[in-house]
Amino acid sequence: MKKILGMASIAFLTGCASANYSDINTSQAVISNLKVTELGKAGTNKHQLDVKFDYSIKDYSDVTGLYKCSILFTSSQDKLVTVTTKREPCKIDSESGSISIKWDTPLSTSAGYSKESLRKMVLPLEYQVTIHQKRTKNSNVVIGMSQPLYITSDS
Repeated sequence: MKKILGMASIAFLTGCASANYSDINTSQAVISNLKVTELGKAGTNKHQLDVKFDYSIKDYSDVTGLYKCSILFTSSQDKLVTVTTKREPCKIDSESGSISIKWDTPLSTSAGYSKESLRKMVLPLEYQVTIHQKRTKNSNVVIGMSQPLYITSDS
């Protein structure tokens, strides 16, 4: 009986602790001082972008897990994709700061991009550094985005 009450209490507290992201006003983010270096060789096991940037978020809400950043690659004229199955997107937990991440590109054979997405990609490969805000448990909205950048096959 004590076990059941204990598990029920944990479930209740977990439910209370989760945020209703859709009730939070959408923020706006600015990415600045962006520096990107390509690491590795395209078509090998590890082709990455070493990305460093500063950010600031207007109308920041101090909610754990609300903001994250990622690199989105253009798959077609109206579709941007990324893969985060092997890694967590970078988490942002302050109104402003600096980020330094390494991100596998679709030109890395171990990155895990779908064959469908890869077929639609063309060189030079366009990508953007983005900051997202959660809207629901499984969806988010881009609140800040860099200017388009490009990967060529020369690396």
